[in-house]
Amino acid sequence: MDLATTAVEAVAQAATAAATAAGSAIGGMTVDLVRSRLSSVDQGEEAVLAVEETPDDPDARSRLREKLSQVLSDDPAFAAYLASVLAQPKPTEPRAIVGSINVDRGSRARGTFVLGNQAVTKIRRGDPGALVAVVAVVIVMALAGYGIARLATGDDGPPSPDAGHRVTALRDSAMVKAVVPDLHSMPSGWTSSSPASLTSGTAACDDLGEDQCEGLLSVVEASFDNPYDQSADFVVAAWASADDAQRFYDRFTQQVKKASETTPVAMPAFGDQSLAIERSDGMNKSGEAYVRVGTTVIAVSEGKSEHVHYANYQLSMLKALTQMVTERAQEAQDGRTPTAVTHGT
Repeated sequence: MDLATTAVEAVAQAATAAATAAGSAIGGMTVDLVRSRLSSVDQGEEAVLAVEETPDDPDARSRLREKLSQVLSDDPAFAAYLASVLAQPKPTEPRAIVGSINVDRGSRARGTFVLGNQAVTKIRRGDPGALVAVVAVVIVMALAGYGIARLATGDDGPPSPDAGHRVTALRDSAMVKAVVPDLHSMPSGWTSSSPASLTSGTAACDDLGEDQCEGLLSVVEASFDNPYDQSADFVVAAWASADDAQRFYDRFTQQVKKASETTPVAMPAFGDQSLAIERSDGMNKSGEAYVRVGTTVIAVSEGKSEHVHYANYQLSMLKALTQMVTERAQEAQDGRTPTAVTHGT
C-alpha cells in the first residue's frame, strides 16, 4: 500500500507539473508504467486518467491506489521494478521523460466463427528511503524475471520467445486440450456449455473450414456461458511449426479484415501476432480476437448467449479471456501444464 501511495503521488505530481525537473521525469515514467500495467485491469486505465484530470481529488487517488495495490500484490516483479523507478536518485540536470507506450489495435466478435470463406462450428484478459532498501535486494532478480521489454510492449500479454520462452509443436493431444480454459480458469459464475473437444487430421481441417491445412496437428473447441446472457467460445489450432501457424494466421486474418461486417477495435497486442475485431449483424455486436503464439493459433469470441435476442459483448472481458488463453498456450509450449487464469474481470 505504501508503494501504491507513492506511485499515485507521482502520477498526480506529473499531472500538475508540481514536481522538480527530476521528479517530473520519474513521474512521467511512473505514469507510463502504471497505465501500461493497469490496461489489463477492469477500469484500470480510467482510474489513471481520473487522477491525471483531477490530481487533487482524494476519491480519484483512492480508486487508483486500490487498483494499483492489488496489482502490486499479485505481481511482485512489477512491484520491484516500479519501486526501482520511484527510488531513483534525483539528477542535477533535467532528464527527458521516457517515451510513451505503444498500443496495438484489436477487437472481438461473437457467434459463428468465420474461417476462410465458410461459416463453421460454433464454439462457445511510501517512504522513498524504505523503497531504496527494498530495491537493493530485489532489483536484479526483478529485472531478469520481468524484463524491460515487457513494459515497453504496452500490454500485459505473455513475453515473446526472445524473453526465454520456447516455440514447440504441441503433438500431445492432452496438452493441446489443456490450453483451452476449464472452469477454474474462467471468471466466477461462468458455466461450461460445451466441454473441450479435440479433432485431428482431416476432421480438424474441416473444423477450420480450410482446404489448405498443411502442418495442422489438431483443433480444440470449448464454450462457456455466464448468468448475464454472455457466451465465450475458444478455438485452439496446433500446428507442426511456427511457419505453418503463421501462414494460416496471415491468410485467415486477411480474410477477416476484408469482411464488411467487421471493424477493428483497439486492444493490447498478445502473443507473436494478434488481431481483434467487432462484428455486427445489425442488432447485436460481438467481439473476436485472434492470436498466434508460436505454433498455435487461437480464436476467442465473446457476446450474447443463444437464448437471448439482443446483447453486446464487453471488450474488457474479451481482453481478459484472450490474455488468459494466450498465456496458457505459451505455458504449454514451455513444457508446463497450463495454469493461467482470468484476471481483471
